[in-house]
Amino acid sequence: MAEKVEVFARKASGLTREAGLLDSTYFGIMNNAVPVSIWFVLEAFAWLPGANLGLASIITLFLVVFGFAFVWGILGGSMPRSGGSYVYNSRIIHPVVGLGVSFCNAGFVMLAWIWVLAPWVGQVGLPIMMGCLGIAPETVERFSTGWGLYGVTTIVNVLAFLVVTVGMRFYFRIQKAFVTWSLVGAAIAGIIISTTSHAEFVSIWNSYAAQTGSLNFGAAVSAAGAEMGGIPATWNWSSTLGIMLPISWIAVYGYIITFIGGEVKGPRRNIFRAQILNAVISIFFIAWVGLAYQRMLGWEGIHAVNWIESEGLAGYTFPFIATYINMASMIVGFNKVLGFIMAGSFIVADFLWVACSYIAWSRAAFAWGMDRLGPRWFTDISPRFGQPVKLLAAMLIASQLAIVQYCMNPEVLGGVSVEVMQLVSVFGITAISCIIFPYVKKARHIWDASPYKAWRIGKVPVATISGSIALALVGILVYAYYISEALAFMHNVWTAIYVVVWLSGIGWYFIWKRKRAKEGVDVTLAFKEIPPE
Repeated sequence: MAEKVEVFARKASGLTREAGLLDSTYFGIMNNAVPVSIWFVLEAFAWLPGANLGLASIITLFLVVFGFAFVWGILGGSMPRSGGSYVYNSRIIHPVVGLGVSFCNAGFVMLAWIWVLAPWVGQVGLPIMMGCLGIAPETVERFSTGWGLYGVTTIVNVLAFLVVTVGMRFYFRIQKAFVTWSLVGAAIAGIIISTTSHAEFVSIWNSYAAQTGSLNFGAAVSAAGAEMGGIPATWNWSSTLGIMLPISWIAVYGYIITFIGGEVKGPRRNIFRAQILNAVISIFFIAWVGLAYQRMLGWEGIHAVNWIESEGLAGYTFPFIATYINMASMIVGFNKVLGFIMAGSFIVADFLWVACSYIAWSRAAFAWGMDRLGPRWFTDISPRFGQPVKLLAAMLIASQLAIVQYCMNPEVLGGVSVEVMQLVSVFGITAISCIIFPYVKKARHIWDASPYKAWRIGKVPVATISGSIALALVGILVYAYYISEALAFMHNVWTAIYVVVWLSGIGWYFIWKRKRAKEGVDVTLAFKEIPPE
């Protein structure tokens, strides 16, 4: 035993358990970013005409709750350590797989999320806010592209870095305030939309169109439909399966809780509960707000309005982009208080995504370091803040370089490809880990100590069933990505990126394994037990 312990950088991680059930649940909801994800899902009607949002939400809810929520809950509760999928896959499958998965997810995808999402505050959030407050969009136009966007993005990125760096206790206070704000903002928009009939909305649109010289609702729908190449008369399975991909933005990202598994109080209970709660709450919002929005706009209207929001339309001259938040604001006469809350909910939810990337990256790289698969400074914890500050600073530098590219060449749909990379490289492989967890000999001692060992349906462990359900969802979502003609322009480039990043992660493992061997350390011994507390 003494020989095994010496493999680790030290006997205790230095991280502290700060997160209760509410913090953990909010951590998942934060990463689902309800107001932003609703906008992203609704926009999909522009490139997935004929999607059945209600049916897609029901299917996704079932597959996420009984698939991924169970998968991450079971694995997180069985191995309650910070580091996310790296810990599980390295112990159950093989360390090279664990490192490859984590290198893709924490090393590349978290950087890619900052690259995509931090600019959305200036590119999308500020224009939404201006529209809700009745301020001319030209006021912030210079902050939506180029170096102006880079300036806004830099402020967002640096603030996210600082909020995380000062410690998790402070971060959780900010998270409580901002997640509550995001849910309240989405709820206000949902209530306004739910209580407005189609006829009332058309009347409000037409009245405002007359004031601004814009197309009336019927003309706008017809023109947008023509540009789309026609709106399907009814729903179809291809688009319904396709829209499950953006719905997964608001459904599957509660997995982030497992990155802070070693910092959750009562982890064997709270990690599982938080996974279920965040999935149910988040999917409830997209089903409620999305279906109410479709009822209010009508079948053709929801396609047309989201085409206008996504692609623009000659003759649409409203002084705001056509998001569901701005439509709700128009309905209430641009009430500044309600408008600020709704638009602000989008901005604060997007901001938390950036902070989340810092946390996830630092926890995964810290876990690599604890297993001696990285420089020794990967395990440095600041005595003052209780955070791996050097890792956070490394992400700040890398992300500042990355966002230059996005701000000069915005790629909103690039976020879909980043997601698919996670689905293939993280969610799918971790689902396989959960399927085989009860049967892997080297992880038997971990399974025997798991609180979920006795959970069975007949003779089959729930872990195996849930992993299979989750794997089915991954298959559906990846299929939806590769059959989408609207996303075809990204397929080749991002598939190549997947391969390069994976090979880099595998190379990282063997480089550090060899380096430690020269130092007389056999890193493979570390993977025979869970990392230190």
